[in-house]
Amino acid sequence: MSSKLFGDLNPSRRPEVRAKLRIAAAKPENKTKLIENITGDKNPAKRPEVREKISLKAKGRKLSPEAKIKIGESNKGRQTRLGAILSTETKARISNSLKGKYLKDKSFNWKGGISLNSREYSNFQKRQRRLRLTGASGSHTLGEWETLKVQYGFTCPCCGKSEPEIKLTEDHIIPLSKGGSNFIENIQPLCKSCNSKKYTKIINYKEEMITIV
Repeated sequence: MSSKLFGDLNPSRRPEVRAKLRIAAAKPENKTKLIENITGDKNPAKRPEVREKISLKAKGRKLSPEAKIKIGESNKGRQTRLGAILSTETKARISNSLKGKYLKDKSFNWKGGISLNSREYSNFQKRQRRLRLTGASGSHTLGEWETLKVQYGFTCPCCGKSEPEIKLTEDHIIPLSKGGSNFIENIQPLCKSCNSKKYTKIINYKEEMITIV
């Protein structure tokens, strides 16, 4: 009757409470094994709530040089994910899972039909950055440069040679050192040799060709 009125008068008899008391009374070296036997959880650190607690505790914590050395020594000889040697089956499985995921505009390296990883795009961007740092006014895109080459028939207007016999380079009709801009209207495609010979002269080869004709 009293247990019904007042509830559980001896909570220590409840299985979950008894389990907690046993864990608390156990020796440190036996505690982990006891937790495994009682809860059936062989690796509590893998539980989401435990991992979140560990992550929050570690945030902003700086390791001492001694701790870093200890971690380094303990990881020696371990096969880490970075640089891991994958089997042929694993490689094939990864390849099949990625097929069709990053095609064309779906790829994070794709920009307006030009791959950001291509050497030509990379070199173009580096050149544009260098010109901006020198204080050059204006800019143009790789697409505009490609269109300009098409308009010139992939031919150097100075010597008349065409790609792939020569490599066309960007030349500023009015040099930047003389107040010229980096807009596409001030660009003409010349081969490396003709570009070097022109140096800082103001020559528009397209206009010269029209005059000759």
